Amino acid sequence: MSNEKYKSTIAFTDLLFNILVGFAFLFIIAFLLIKPEAKKENFDRKAEFVVIMEWDKEATGDIDLYVQDPTGAQCSFRLPVANFMHLDKDDLGASNDTVVNADGSSSTVKINREVITIRGIIKGEYIINAHYYSKRLWAEIINGETRRTKQRGDTTVKIELHKVNPYTVLWAGEKTFVDRGQEETFLRFRLDGDGGVLTPFTFEKKKFITPLQEEVETSIAPSPTLAPSAGF
Repeated sequence: MSNEKYKSTIAFTDLLFNILVGFAFLFIIAFLLIKPEAKKENFDRKAEFVVIMEWDKEATGDIDLYVQDPTGAQCSFRLPVANFMHLDKDDLGASNDTVVNADGSSSTVKINREVITIRGIIKGEYIINAHYYSKRLWAEIINGETRRTKQRGDTTVKIELHKVNPYTVLWAGEKTFVDRGQEETFLRFRLDGDGGVLTPFTFEKKKFITPLQEEVETSIAPSPTLAPSAGF
């Protein structure tokens, strides 16, 4: 005759519980390993190098980025597409940072940036310049009258050269721009036939803007922008 007091289901319950815990653990691991299928892009993005220029987001001045390839072709706002180079936007400073919406409200994005993408390889030297196209004047208004005009302070311009595949920042530097018409050579770099970057980098100055172009730009420079006297 069996003794009822020695009968127990605790061991069986523990075993069942441990099995359930094991299944739950395996389910969690399997769930974490599941990766949704990556959505394929609807277009191919092809780029070898990207040149990025930025300046003070509050600055009103218009600074232009220029890149010259080994054939002598120059990509800038004057020629946004040149050989394998493409300018994404001619940033005019603060003047084109605001957009009027359909409902009459406005949206502002304070960013001063120009980007030139190099989509193919041409063996030889590339030159990166920046040019101070226009420096808007700000007028102080006192009792409804314009008393005097003054220019904003100096502007720091930063340029970076990025290699896309594999991604790396090859070079970064900055210069101070003071007056309109100022042009600076930031970098000269060379590529071999396979797109390899040859060192060392050089920095010999080369002007892209001729005196005649500067004279024309002066004649079409924007009129002063009025600002409240409280801003000074």
